[in-house]
Formats: sequence, structure tokens, C-alpha cells
Amino acid sequence: MTAFDASQLGHWEQDVASLAGMLVHEVKNPLSTLNISSQLLLEELGDTGSARDQRTRRRLEMMKSEIQRIEHIISSFLQLTRPQQMQRDAIEVSRLVEDVISRNREAIELDGINILFQPQETPKVAGDAALLHQAILNLILNGCSAMPDGGELFIRVLISTYRGGDAVVIEVTDTGVGITEDAIPRIFRPYVSTRDGGTGLGLPTTLRIIRLHGGTILVESEPGQGSRFSVVLPTEGPSR
Repeated sequence: MTAFDASQLGHWEQDVASLAGMLVHEVKNPLSTLNISSQLLLEELGDTGSARDQRTRRRLEMMKSEIQRIEHIISSFLQLTRPQQMQRDAIEVSRLVEDVISRNREAIELDGINILFQPQETPKVAGDAALLHQAILNLILNGCSAMPDGGELFIRVLISTYRGGDAVVIEVTDTGVGITEDAIPRIFRPYVSTRDGGTGLGLPTTLRIIRLHGGTILVESEPGQGSRFSVVLPTEGPSR
């Protein structure tokens, strides 16, 4: 199984951030206008009418859906590049992961994915619970997207060491399609996605959040056998 440590990657945030202001000004406002206009046109058409009106309605609904998808991509891009204001709270990692799972379990299991969670009592980590919540959710959704026909998602929290220090590790393992060795270093670059319809922003955002917490992400994968993403977070103090 191929293993990769994301700490080997360079920092791209400043290059990407330089484009953010222009993107917001040039794209976000016109998209908002288009979104509102398409909604007003749909309201004017109503639910009944000729076959031609029904075809027009379907096309407008498709336009509105695509506009909203682009707005989501732009919002994700801004979140990726915007300077983060971090809280420094003491976080119980197993409890945080359990909260993320419980909030999303029902929707995930509807897609035929069984979630298994193995918590462990660990030292607390210093960080921002909201940002870490987002990072964990991104990894869970990434694992789910690798299993379009269903499968198992195994999540566990454990104590480990990394580069000579104590660390808390969150492992997210899927039974999905896996990632080729040459593709692994690229999945953390913005707009690189290994699946159709992916924005390529979830993993870069996740890596940025983990780096803000002084950690890294390890990746192990084999095509056809699934992948394991391990978030490594330094602890507040020595392990108990």
C-alpha cells in the first residue's frame, strides 16, 4: 500500500490567495444576480402551463442548480484562501469525532455506507473545534465519495508519536476505489479531484486546517483496495 506524508508538500496558499479578491469582485456578484433572476422567472412560470412552458421550467431549474453549484465552489475557494482566525481551546478529539459522525450518520448510511467508530481516550489537543469539525467532515465525505456503490468507513482515534512528539491521530479508512501512487501528492492541490463532479477543494482546505494546528495528514492507498487518511495532531502535553 502506498504511503504519503502531506508535510512533504509546499505551501501554495499565498499564490492562490492573490487571485481571491479579483474572483470575488468579478464573479460572485453577477452570479447572485443570475440566481435571483432565475428564481423570479420560475415563480412567474408557475407549476402549470403548456408543454413548452414545462420545458422552459426544467431548463430554468437546471440553470438555477448550476448557478448555485458555482456559488458553492466560489464560497469554498474563499474559505480556502481567507485568513483563518483560530480559537485555542482544549479539545477532546474522540468526542469531537463522535459529534461529526452523529450529525451525518443518517445521510451517509442512506448511501449504503456503514460507519464504524473506535474512540480512545487521548490527551486533549489545543485548537479550534469548528475548524477541526470541518476538517473531519471533509475527510469523511471524501471517503464516502470513494465508495459510490456503498462500503464501510472505519474511523478511529488513537495515541501515537510523530517526529519524536506525542500526537493524537484520527484515521479515516474506506473500502473504496483507492488512489494511484502518482495521484496522491496532487490531491491536496486546489481543483485537483479524482472523481467526477468533485471541486478539488475539500482536501486542500482540510490540509490547511490541520497545518494551522501544527499537524499533518498521512495517506495510505492502493487502487481497488481503499484508502486511509490519518490526521496527526500534536497534543497539549505528554501522553498519559
